[in-house]
Amino acid sequence: MSLALPSPRLSWLPHGTPYSERFGDVYRSREGALAESRAVFLEGCGLPGAWVDAHNFTVGETGFGTGLNFLTTFEAWRRSKRGDARLHYIAVEGFPVSHQDLRECVSRWPELRTVGQALVRAYLHPQPGFQRLFFDNGRVVLTLLFGEAHAMLSALDAHVDAWFLDGFAPDKNPDMWRPEVLAEIARLSKPGARLATYTAAGAVRRALSALGFDVVKVPGFGAKSEMIRATFRGADHAPEKTNSQTPPWFAPPPVSATHHGHAVIVGAGLAGTNTAHALHKRGWRTTIIDRRPSIADEASGNSVGVLMPRLTAAENIDGRFYARAWRMCLDQLEELADAGLNIARDRCGVLQLATDNDDERLKAIADLGAVPEPLLFYVSAAEASEIAGCALPYSALYFPQGGWVNPKLLCAALARNSSFIGNTAVGHIQHAHGLWDIYDVAGQHITSADAVIFANAMNAAQATQLSWLPLSGRRGQISFVHASAASSKLHCVLGYGGYITPAYRGQHCVGATFDWTDDALAEQPVVAEDHARNTDDLARALPWLAQQLTGDTTTPDNMTGRAAIRCTTPDHLPVAGAVPDQTAYLNTFAELRHGHPWARYGSATYQPGLYVLAGLGARGLVSAPLASEVLACQITGEPAPVERDVAQALHPGRFLVRDLKRLKV
Repeated sequence: MSLALPSPRLSWLPHGTPYSERFGDVYRSREGALAESRAVFLEGCGLPGAWVDAHNFTVGETGFGTGLNFLTTFEAWRRSKRGDARLHYIAVEGFPVSHQDLRECVSRWPELRTVGQALVRAYLHPQPGFQRLFFDNGRVVLTLLFGEAHAMLSALDAHVDAWFLDGFAPDKNPDMWRPEVLAEIARLSKPGARLATYTAAGAVRRALSALGFDVVKVPGFGAKSEMIRATFRGADHAPEKTNSQTPPWFAPPPVSATHHGHAVIVGAGLAGTNTAHALHKRGWRTTIIDRRPSIADEASGNSVGVLMPRLTAAENIDGRFYARAWRMCLDQLEELADAGLNIARDRCGVLQLATDNDDERLKAIADLGAVPEPLLFYVSAAEASEIAGCALPYSALYFPQGGWVNPKLLCAALARNSSFIGNTAVGHIQHAHGLWDIYDVAGQHITSADAVIFANAMNAAQATQLSWLPLSGRRGQISFVHASAASSKLHCVLGYGGYITPAYRGQHCVGATFDWTDDALAEQPVVAEDHARNTDDLARALPWLAQQLTGDTTTPDNMTGRAAIRCTTPDHLPVAGAVPDQTAYLNTFAELRHGHPWARYGSATYQPGLYVLAGLGARGLVSAPLASEVLACQITGEPAPVERDVAQALHPGRFLVRDLKRLKV
């Protein structure tokens, strides 16, 4: 099985029009691409007038193609909107053009040069599934759904204001115009949503009418005599009435009533600072509170953190989450670099070595295509040796954009727009009159907020409202070993179960232990036994390198390190989302103990304005950007950045449902 995306086989006609050999159709009118996009889609949906008073506006498109409709919309938004209003543009595309083809197309639209260059820089390499890109400091958000149209749209949760139906013509690409696809468009539409398309095909008109759209034919553009405009009536076709794919225990929480709220985030590590960063993009004021004196003083406080995703050899939710998370992590690091922020990142690459006869599994990961080339390669032992700068006996997965970063500096960069209150442990919180009051352990009032997000790892379960959350601690220790002349030639991070980084300031970072602990909230001293375990793991995988670093002893006297507790969940996925009201949840879904279907149940009840992001484990650098984006979209009611089943796999209530089904509560 491969998830690799098929090519549209783009070529160029003599007069400069892009043409898909796969579909035997042009991407745009020969009469004028920009004029067609504006006349058919922008004017057809009443834009920019329809978004003048909107704080958030969402456009959906079938057939992203060469990106022209997005760029004309982006450019119109820039001209007509000011302040912190946000445009969400969602486009499904099963046959994406390459980065080079997109660059060539954009170069032919000089009127769109500024927005076009931004798209070319962000688009890079299409990846299966959902892919989110940010522009204009997060005020314009492009979510690309790369895959078959019905599968992608049916996995989407959003409320769309305007639709551009711009797939290849129905007779050339009938799958894009199937009734099932149009039904998903109706499901995702807000009442009053507008729709425009260049076609006037009778089958399309009849299907849209049956789904609740008021359809009219108007004069077409260029050589086309007619085209369609439509308005969604809603009523029986409202999204919540037709989406049967969301069990009631995963029904979304009420959306925050404020566009510019104040959020208090408890915890100043990767979870908390990523959440602050995601909410700041949305115009929220954020305050981070931590029991330590400064940002990232606990598990996120290492000076070295390896950047590498946890991928799977078969398609499953874990693998899909980390594939999406890897892309968002890399994009975020580039965003911070563009802002000139120091995060001490080394883009040296990572080789995940095929130790323990792991070669077939690594080949399967690469062949699956969840992360495409050139973001991931399978390489032979000889190729791995050349990349690493030293002899390696293993084949490997190669992540060229991987490497390492300083997590403490990264957290500081993410928190730069937030207020910070340190040396303060949150004792309890209380909800009254639509706000949360936050108190310290002495009972003193700290501040009030519209929303509270617990992002303080194991300590999150100390909150009364989250005492049921099954978080557990894993003690981790890293070791710093002085480089030798031979080891200094190592060019990239080597992963072998443990890992070793290239020398930086004369030292390698070797890690890391990952041990269950019942003493999860205590200070963690560095111990010689764990230094020995780290170097022993290295010696088993790469004995010559371990010998170069440690000689005849496993723990040289000059070794240093750092230890802390990582927070994990039973299923090894983060917890990200609204906090259920435990008592109401268990009462509402009590019959799950008897296996009754979800049609018998009411919807989930949540603690108003209360959220959690925890359980990032050992992959927080990779997982936190996407998990925090999932959470921020829940708070604001914006389109989800991941497929529905992935978001549900992160839902805090999954553990209450699991316990009901297992008769544990």
